[in-house]
Amino acid sequence: MLFKHQHLLHELRRTGVQATADILSVTTLGGGGSLRALWASDEDLSSRWLDVRLKLRVVPPNTMNLPFEATVLTRVHTLKLQGGKVLVWYDPTDTSRLVVDYEADLERHQHFQAEADHYRAESEMLSHRYEQRPGLAWTPVAGRLLPVQAALGPGHGRILTGGPLGELLAAPAQAAVAAVRDRAGELLPQLAADWFARHDLRFDQPYGNLPDGAGPADAAGTTVAAALALVSLLSGRIVRTETAVTGALGPDGALVAVAGLKRAAAGAGRGHATRLLLPAANEADGQRLADKQRQGLDLVFAATLAEAVRSALAKHPVKGHTPPV
Repeated sequence: MLFKHQHLLHELRRTGVQATADILSVTTLGGGGSLRALWASDEDLSSRWLDVRLKLRVVPPNTMNLPFEATVLTRVHTLKLQGGKVLVWYDPTDTSRLVVDYEADLERHQHFQAEADHYRAESEMLSHRYEQRPGLAWTPVAGRLLPVQAALGPGHGRILTGGPLGELLAAPAQAAVAAVRDRAGELLPQLAADWFARHDLRFDQPYGNLPDGAGPADAAGTTVAAALALVSLLSGRIVRTETAVTGALGPDGALVAVAGLKRAAAGAGRGHATRLLLPAANEADGQRLADKQRQGLDLVFAATLAEAVRSALAKHPVKGHTPPV
């Protein structure tokens, strides 16, 4: 196997010279991975590698020393191209003793991957400001703003959950459907009396990762969001794109106060919401939040699900919406 030279890398880091080398040519030699794996974003970068022969033009950091060419066998974590650059270490007394710093190369690409993940997460959080479709509501969970999506299909009244929130959504989804079903005459008067018995409903988190440490206490605050997503789906009225929602629901349809209001406001603000709908029971807590803790949010309070629907949903259905019967 190649790369018995890790000891050489560590030795030259102590005694050698660091330089940047231009890649003159690349020849792949096979190895522990495949070309396809090198581009796979869902694999652990540290487990991907490819054996290559690189012909290099090394440019010493001391301009008094002339550039020189070298050919090395090495390991790469992302496919290198002719004209690219790699970091190397070499022995100034014997330039044939040269090694590519593939460990630094891995660290560099892990850094870029982390940045890409960060920007992707930021893009996902921004999407609630422009993604206008029925059946989608946004709610802060464990300090992050996450989407909750409702979907339907023919069935027998089952309530399914999936996505990263998965099991945590099970109880909130049950409570949300029960609350909407019990008040369908007010909220969704076009529905037939047996509509819920003839359809299955699914709730999930369509994108974004579940925050570390999220648990049932955080999930309880997703209940109102799940109910609004369902009413939105069936009415065709989108949840207002600037609005995030938090709150649990009691058996009587009242919005139940949630804990961790400061954290919920922080998550909504970081997710670029400008309006946070809360249970009326949290109004005193909301008034005690300092301006900095409010994250610039307009706090709106609702006592019942009907009030939450009026406050959070657009007044009219999206164009082309066909009401379910």
